[in-house]
Amino acid sequence: MLQPENAKGINMTGIERTRPLYNSDAEECRQRGFKVGDRLAGNDGYGVTVIELTAIGERSILAKTISHNGESRHGWECIWTLSRRDWEEATRKIVVPE
Repeated sequence: MLQPENAKGINMTGIERTRPLYNSDAEECRQRGFKVGDRLAGNDGYGVTVIELTAIGERSILAKTISHNGESRHGWECIWTLSRRDWEEATRKIVVPE
């Protein structure tokens, strides 16, 4: 369930966080319409990271890294958190070709 106010403040990398608070990463995916197979892009202050969602559980999500800072990164599937970046659906301009 969405919290009544946006979370404002600075994350660990110094980027202002303005997205709403969610109870879990899985809930955020459901609320924002993200589905398995979607690619999300977010900047943590060290470059844009693109991930592909591979599973959405009750509270957690699994994803694999597609690229970071413009370089292809075909990572292993692992548990990810959406709390460190303001994620958006990736456009084909951001995604590094496979």
